[in-house]
Amino acid sequence: MDLSPVPRLADAGAVADPAGPWRPLAPAAATVRAIAGAIGGAVLSMPVAAALAGLLVGRLGVPALIGGPAVVVTCPIVGAACGAWLGYLRWRRTRWQLDAVGLHVRRGLLWHVEVLVPRSRVQHLDVERGPLERQFALATLVVHTAGTQTAALRLSGLDDHDAVALRDALIPDATQHVDAL
Repeated sequence: MDLSPVPRLADAGAVADPAGPWRPLAPAAATVRAIAGAIGGAVLSMPVAAALAGLLVGRLGVPALIGGPAVVVTCPIVGAACGAWLGYLRWRRTRWQLDAVGLHVRRGLLWHVEVLVPRSRVQHLDVERGPLERQFALATLVVHTAGTQTAALRLSGLDDHDAVALRDALIPDATQHVDAL
């Protein structure tokens, strides 16, 4: 990935346009998010399927050979479809931007969240790749910030090269910080 239009640490005096180049996640991340959403939706729909099957068979008098299998098969399929759709929407509504101040991330469908991690607060950076991400050449950038032990921003769905380039661009420059070791 070429981050040339985005100011690097060496260009700390330059200020990027705040409404500037918001970048989407990698296109392959839509597939990964849809797969993960489908799995989650199918798993979460299992208790609903069991409850509906019990209701149909026990209370409504539907024969067990018809009602039980129909609900147990249909409910996870509907849950998987809903989960895949929500995963796709989550991918579509996530954007990131790197400027002289730091890393900005916008996400959210109903509740919009914008997070800014200033370069001065970056403690260390990790690039993680799960099995599904490796299959699609994706990675997750984890930006650990000053603060509590759990103060970290996870940006998943980045191209593998983008995640490494972002990590390298966000590495604190020890010559500019007097508190660096």
